[in-house]
Amino acid sequence: MDAYSTSLLLLTLIHLLLRSSAREFLSPGSFLSVEDSSDRLHSPDGTFSCGFNNISQNAFVFSIWFSNTAEKTVVWSANHLHPVYSWGSQVMLERDGRMVVKDYDGQPVWENGVNTSSNAEQAQLLDTGNLIVKGQGDIILWQSFDSPTDTLLPNQNITVGTKLESSNRLLVPGHYSFHFDDELLLTLFDDQKGVSFIYWPNPFINIWRKQRHSFNTTTIGVLDSWGFFLGSDNLTIKAADWGLEVMRRLTLDYDGNLRLYSLDKPNGRWSVTWMAFPQTCFVRGLCGMNGICVYTPRPACACAPGHEIIDPSDRSKGCMPKFNLSCGGHGQEMNFLKLPSTDFLGYDRKIELVSLHACKQICLSDCTCKGFSYWQGEGSCYPKSSLVGGVANPQLPGSIYLKLPKTLQVSKSSIPHSQPSGPRYGPNCSAKNKYVTADFLDKRKSSQSGSQYSYFYGFLSAIFCAEVILVALGCWFILIREHRQLTGVWPAEVGYEMITNHFRRYT
Repeated sequence: MDAYSTSLLLLTLIHLLLRSSAREFLSPGSFLSVEDSSDRLHSPDGTFSCGFNNISQNAFVFSIWFSNTAEKTVVWSANHLHPVYSWGSQVMLERDGRMVVKDYDGQPVWENGVNTSSNAEQAQLLDTGNLIVKGQGDIILWQSFDSPTDTLLPNQNITVGTKLESSNRLLVPGHYSFHFDDELLLTLFDDQKGVSFIYWPNPFINIWRKQRHSFNTTTIGVLDSWGFFLGSDNLTIKAADWGLEVMRRLTLDYDGNLRLYSLDKPNGRWSVTWMAFPQTCFVRGLCGMNGICVYTPRPACACAPGHEIIDPSDRSKGCMPKFNLSCGGHGQEMNFLKLPSTDFLGYDRKIELVSLHACKQICLSDCTCKGFSYWQGEGSCYPKSSLVGGVANPQLPGSIYLKLPKTLQVSKSSIPHSQPSGPRYGPNCSAKNKYVTADFLDKRKSSQSGSQYSYFYGFLSAIFCAEVILVALGCWFILIREHRQLTGVWPAEVGYEMITNHFRRYT
């Protein structure tokens, strides 16, 4: 056996060992470790992987993700509310069917909650992306499809007892959710401080215009492998590239928009094939209290005049007023500033067939009124008790009249307005900046990308060192067994020669 054949055989064995370290099932009493990045489950066809997902330098979450995408796409996570440390943590399958995620100190932070006395046979990740715990006779004791996080996969049901919740790249839950409402309609909610507001479908239109069926005896919705979603309330979603042989997912993104994605296998990237809001700014509460979403042409957040941003790094926290407007004040003179083609969606009451002057008097006489929307052609007045869901769009029929103290100096140049064909505004974390470009899809920051690549290169370096050591030991072992006589060449030099030949051949 020559040196090149020996090295090729050993390298093949190394890669086979690395491949086999990813398991197809987990037996009772066994566990996956957080320290070994290759210690994971994989689906039989290799589409999905399951293991500890690194969300920051020392924080990990037990998750399921697509194996072959350009950027890791997590579709389910267990302990996202309680990440575990990067050393000593593990997920174990107990003999009674419980899967338990334990932190470095052995404290459980999550378990699947199996309520049965049956003995578990194994945990397995299926080709559908469903993680299951099987008992005797292939009975499913538990499955991840019954507890979705922010994503539905093909053939996964959403029922009256389940919901999707938005989350960011660190898997921190947002304030948007998708589930059945009191009328058993699949609905998007904005959950703020214990109060939920419907923002899709439009809550101001009737059931017939929504083309839905309320109060059905069954409550279920499912996305099929063709890219067609059908709910028991007649909610229908159809992918623009409808058809088979495409990987899909329905995800409630961090910006509150429900999107259907399709995977382009050659480059591993996702494309949007359907979305609930073609115009992102109409998602309720996107820019927080007193914030206004504008197009620059990319969606961005701006503060209402007389307000300043609370946290430039988190646009959903909104803006705070620079003035004190309380019901206890007496003699404070107020004025109204017109914001053309702007509205704050919700928190209003409708008064019809009144003049602009009468609408102003109604707002002035109510100390809780922060402003009003007025539709000039219809004579419709909408007093606002709270300024949430602000959006500036030339297509809006009315204008906002913002209630401000006369003593507050506000320039008209501070009035936010959309510029769909104007210059793009770059990110600026200064509170003085007029527009704060919001990363609505919550893309990975550059510092995180650098960290991700450092781990990647570190992993490759470790693999390279392992290959060097094993190749050298393999050569030495084979040469000893064959009693080959070497003249002027040491086994270490032979190993070095084989390694250099290997890299010349494959690079």
